[in-house]
Amino acid sequence: MAAMRVPSAAFLSAFLPIARATLLPDLTPITRRIPLLQQLRTSLLPAAFLPIPSLLGELWDGILRAVPKKKTSHMKKRHRFMAGKGLKDVTALNKCSACGRAKRAHVLCPYCVQSIRRWFSTSFKSRQELEVEKDEFYDKYNEERRIQGKEAVDRLVEEEESEKARARAKAKSA
Repeated sequence: MAAMRVPSAAFLSAFLPIARATLLPDLTPITRRIPLLQQLRTSLLPAAFLPIPSLLGELWDGILRAVPKKKTSHMKKRHRFMAGKGLKDVTALNKCSACGRAKRAHVLCPYCVQSIRRWFSTSFKSRQELEVEKDEFYDKYNEERRIQGKEAVDRLVEEEESEKARARAKAKSA
């Protein structure tokens, strides 16, 4: 059982005038200062006889010591805030009618959209026509280099080198 504690001076200075006014109604100066005291006279009398230090002692200690021992880490705080807000599994999947790949329902197929963009950017030309254009470009380019006295450039080697350069740039940015 908890040891009996003596009430603090601040508590006694606040409580004793109220208790004195309820026990001794002849002294009324306190009732003039506190108008609610007249209504509370009957309810304060039983409270005056309770062993207040033992009643409030355990609660008071618990209230005063109710502080965390350590700061909550950022990770634990985020786990608590984000509980139940994770990504949901995608269940509405359909097959694209054009290419046959899996796509989300009511959303354009990303592969088909990419091919349409490529089609628009190449002015609606087929791959064969694009290859012919590249060959013609490299033929003209190599003619100019021969006239200048430089070596001819092989198209496939040039494309491989540019592809490697793009891959290196992409790796650096990522």
